[in-house]
Amino acid sequence: MAKSIIQDTRIRECYLCREEAEKRGYYGELKHTGLHKHHFIYGRFGALRKKAEHYGLWGYMCAERHHEYGPEAPHNNAEVDRKLKQIAQRAFEAKYGHEKWMQEFEKNYLEEEEDAAAGEAHGEPEAGGFFGSEFSGNSGV
Repeated sequence: MAKSIIQDTRIRECYLCREEAEKRGYYGELKHTGLHKHHFIYGRFGALRKKAEHYGLWGYMCAERHHEYGPEAPHNNAEVDRKLKQIAQRAFEAKYGHEKWMQEFEKNYLEEEEDAAAGEAHGEPEAGGFFGSEFSGNSGV
């Protein structure tokens, strides 16, 4: 198992719970049991899961709210899933570059983000986000 390049896994906690906690100004300990390993890039029928594992594009998610169950789980919420893919792409490109990303994963998730930003600049309503309008980055990457 490759070390995650997205999350410091020495501190076992849910990636999304940590994001929410930091948004609220809480930096203390979070629940560290009931976690599942989530590959931020997995492809159709899991075709890219091995590559994600190899490059460390994974993090821990709590089973009860953020992995497979609940409205905020990437397996149930396309917006959350897309945001995690964008976080994975940023982390990968910081280490290996955009050309290598396209060679390995063949899809630019950041392009979707740029398209949404262009829409906002042209007066289209903001799509919001799973962390609300206050979410402004990818802390922990």
